[in-house]
Amino acid sequence: MVSGRQSRDIVVDGFERPVHIYEGELILLSGFRAELENLHRSRPRGLGGKAEQGESPIECVKREIREEAGIEIQPIWKGVVTFSDPSTNDWEAHVFVAEGFKGELISCNEGELTWIDESEVLNLDMPEGDKKIMPLLFEKNKFHAHLKYDADKRLVDSKIDFI
Repeated sequence: MVSGRQSRDIVVDGFERPVHIYEGELILLSGFRAELENLHRSRPRGLGGKAEQGESPIECVKREIREEAGIEIQPIWKGVVTFSDPSTNDWEAHVFVAEGFKGELISCNEGELTWIDESEVLNLDMPEGDKKIMPLLFEKNKFHAHLKYDADKRLVDSKIDFI
């Protein structure tokens, strides 16, 4: 269980993409579970998930953070990421930022919550697309990113536009 930490910035992602919770130079990630069959779920990642039918991206973000971390946030829209993969339809993730949270962190049933030094995050075994997106979360401008993957889930192209 993770407790006793407070945070100044939380970066939140609306659908499939993660929520990143920061404290100073530490980032809270989940997914440190080798036994998970889904490769992306067993890799370090932020908290988050899919929107339910009829749920807005903001409602999704608030619910997912409450369910996975036990805290309340006030998200601010930051941008959108489009994912292209030849084996599925394209899909998009809305990305948010939020300053601070209310409540105490709880254990996450989708993987151990772990504080990682910000300087080490991009060295972790995470999808290449996540590594492209993480620096955008703290840019002043809003953004749209398009990440293209091949059939083997390898990132083959990325384009980022600031809006």
